Amino acid sequence: MKSFLKIIPAFSIFIFQFSFSFARTVTVPVHGLCVQTKEPVPLDIEWDESWFTEYKTTEYSHKIARIAALFSEISYVPVEKNPDSNPLIETYRILGFDAGSIEWNYILDYAAPITGNNQAAYSFASKEIKTPAGTKKLVFVVLRGTPLSANEWISNINVSDTTHKDVPVHEGFYQTAQNLHKSLIYYLLKSKISPDEAIFLITGHSRGAALANLLGVMLEDEGIITGEQLFVYTFASPNVSQEAKISDERYNFIWNIVNAEDIIPSVPPDREKWKWKKYGHTKVLINFWNTAPEIYENQYLPKINTTFSKLLLRDYSPFKTGPFIQIQVARILTNLYKTVENYYGNTISLRKLAEKIFLATFPEEIKNDGLLSDEKNSKKKKESTLLKIVQNSVNANTEGGLDYIINAFIDMHACETYLSILLNLDENEAFSDVGSTQIVLSGSYDLAVYDDEGKMLAQILDGSVKLYSLHPPAAVIPLPTKNVLGFPGNRNLNVVLLKDSILPTIIPYSLEHYDSEGKLLGKSHKHTLLPHGKTAIGFQGGEINFAREKLDTRKISKKETKSLAQKFGLREDIKFRFQPELSITGNRDFYFGLRTGSMLVFFNILGSISLKKDVDYYGLSLGLGHQHALYGRFLLDTELFNKFSWNKNSSDWKFSAVPTARLTLSYKPRRRIHFFAGCLFDFRISDFNESAFYNTKTYRITEKIRFCPGVNFGIRL
Repeated sequence: MKSFLKIIPAFSIFIFQFSFSFARTVTVPVHGLCVQTKEPVPLDIEWDESWFTEYKTTEYSHKIARIAALFSEISYVPVEKNPDSNPLIETYRILGFDAGSIEWNYILDYAAPITGNNQAAYSFASKEIKTPAGTKKLVFVVLRGTPLSANEWISNINVSDTTHKDVPVHEGFYQTAQNLHKSLIYYLLKSKISPDEAIFLITGHSRGAALANLLGVMLEDEGIITGEQLFVYTFASPNVSQEAKISDERYNFIWNIVNAEDIIPSVPPDREKWKWKKYGHTKVLINFWNTAPEIYENQYLPKINTTFSKLLLRDYSPFKTGPFIQIQVARILTNLYKTVENYYGNTISLRKLAEKIFLATFPEEIKNDGLLSDEKNSKKKKESTLLKIVQNSVNANTEGGLDYIINAFIDMHACETYLSILLNLDENEAFSDVGSTQIVLSGSYDLAVYDDEGKMLAQILDGSVKLYSLHPPAAVIPLPTKNVLGFPGNRNLNVVLLKDSILPTIIPYSLEHYDSEGKLLGKSHKHTLLPHGKTAIGFQGGEINFAREKLDTRKISKKETKSLAQKFGLREDIKFRFQPELSITGNRDFYFGLRTGSMLVFFNILGSISLKKDVDYYGLSLGLGHQHALYGRFLLDTELFNKFSWNKNSSDWKFSAVPTARLTLSYKPRRRIHFFAGCLFDFRISDFNESAFYNTKTYRITEKIRFCPGVNFGIRL
């Protein structure tokens, strides 16, 4: 009997959960910041309030995440314009929240002396729900992300406006979260909701996500409302804190959902001296780099587009390069601005520059009434026409690539993207923990990345990235002294690297390993590749390199090197060039002219005059030559000329033809510019061209032939 009595409570909980575990499908009106339809789009979504009793806050719930993403999306629609038919208010009512419990604040005064820019629109709503422990209040806290307002964008970049020093918590987000905390407490008091008898869903996208992250931490730290009562789901949250406690497990009720292609969740950076992170767990959405390619393209994208195309009237445009772009943004930012003090520096202050951009992007006229003066409207139309011309030109050369990139920059962060993925993919489909690798290469070399079908995905010539050659899933970015090659973690790509140099050229490289979110896990030591002559180096980039210390390379035979070089356009020696040349000799002869042709064979036409006051001399040199890579960016030129000269000796002009040889060493800091220095050898032949060597020292070769050496310094452009 006692045993039977013991199982009654457990059985009653089971019966309770069973009776309330059937979700119903509701249709809600959806609109948001990037939605292209005039009217809200009706979408179906599952809803069951018993989820908030079935799941622990530290246990991820895909069902709750979907509801949170929905509210984060519709929170962008201004409530104050039409509260009675607003998608946010309507959705609250559809889910059973009493109209009297709904409170919102979308009318913000950014000129307020205390709060200023550190404000955010929000809505609160509550309803009674039944739980095994009795009736409780379910409280929704929905925080809007950044609207088309310069003020809140300025708050986003306020890392430490007060001190301009390194701080533990982002100042703009923290002060805004404090203001929201006061509003929430006031709402609970006014609604007579006991904190210990309530369950909370706190959610938001972008800026709203950062605020939700911090608000959850504030409530937990106070201890009145515990983490067991807090369901915090954020979408595209920026990093918020550098505190040591940020990894504390007591904040594991926070679930941060991020798109690895999205730049916003990676700022402020977590790299070098910048150590910014988010509280709680982070779950990374699928992308082209962390999911089986065929499944992603043939199964997942069509599912995502069933919702995305309804909202934006076009298909979703992913970057298909995983976290590569946001990693490079973090790399560049932390190199240019090594500390918070540098970020606020007076020379090139990113903080000041960003504020100017936001104020220019969101002018006062637009913020107030959405109208522009006729003069400004006319100017805007002219600018739009000019941009359209440029856009059409680039699209013509990239098969619509610019339009796709513009859409991709919108889609990477849009709440519509997060909502479409979560609504249409199950939990086991929507997320991935597959990381990626990058190879950092320095020096001068020719390189091609290609897939197993032989399609070229990237091309680098003489250390310079050919931007029009880039195709995903390969990714390359040129930096001042190096190139960064990005590779997905779900496949391997082939790489051929060559340098047709006489001496082996040292190409330094290192490997970098990243997790699925784009956080740096570690770097390898510096290693070197030594290509030369007609023998190239081959290796693979991608899954094979994850966690490796160095590349697994192979030497490619001369025959295969020649074939690959021709196939991928890596034959630098046959590239046609047209280069102006300026130079001067030690004898103060000034040369000017043109070189045209390839490294294999080129032709020169050079005019020359003497800069000496007492010498009358004019020359025209016609010649041909050959250029060979010596080492790295050093080149060796051998040239033969026939120089036709006119010299004035005494009172007579003399015409001569002078065979000339030139041997020069060139250095090429950039792809087209050559600085060179070399030796000139003019050949004097008896009874043929003595008049060209008036008062010039020569050296004997044979009885009839002597030569006159000289030096030559110049530049080719």
